[in-house]
Amino acid sequence: MQTETTFQDLVSQLDSSAVAFGTDNPVNAELGAALRDTLANADTAGFDPVGIIVLEQTPPVVADLRDLAQDAATEAGLDTVLVRTPHVAVGASDSLTRAQVERGERAMVAQRDYPAGVDAFVDAATSFSVNWPLVTAVSLLALAAAALVAARAARR
Repeated sequence: MQTETTFQDLVSQLDSSAVAFGTDNPVNAELGAALRDTLANADTAGFDPVGIIVLEQTPPVVADLRDLAQDAATEAGLDTVLVRTPHVAVGASDSLTRAQVERGERAMVAQRDYPAGVDAFVDAATSFSVNWPLVTAVSLLALAAAALVAARAARR
C-alpha cells in the first residue's frame, strides 16, 4: 500500500539523504540510490547543495510544484531543489537564474530515466547560452549608428 507523505516528511527526507519521495514505493530504494549517486558525480558546485523530490503524480496546478520546490529548499536549507513527476520537471534555486532553471527543466523532463534527467538538468543549466534577442538588438543599434555616422559624413 502506498501512503502519501506530508511536506514535513519530504523536508525530513531531504535533510537526511537529498532525495525525497512523495509515496512509499518499493522502487524508492533503488531509485534513491541512483539519484544520490548521480548528484554526487554531477558538477553542481555553482548551485549546491541540491535536493530532489520525486512524486508519482503531477498535481492539477503545475505551479504548485514550483512552490513546493522553493518551500522545500528554504525549509531544508538547500540551494536548489528539483521536483520530478512522470510528466513534469520543476526546479527552484537561489544561485541559478530563472533562465538556467528553465533550460534545465526542459532537459530534465525530456529524459524518461530520472538519474539521466538530473544529469541533463545540470548540463543544460550550467551550459553557456547566448541571449540572441539582446545580440540582435545591439547589432541593429550598432548598424543604425554606423549608418547615421556615414550619412552625416556624406553630407559634409
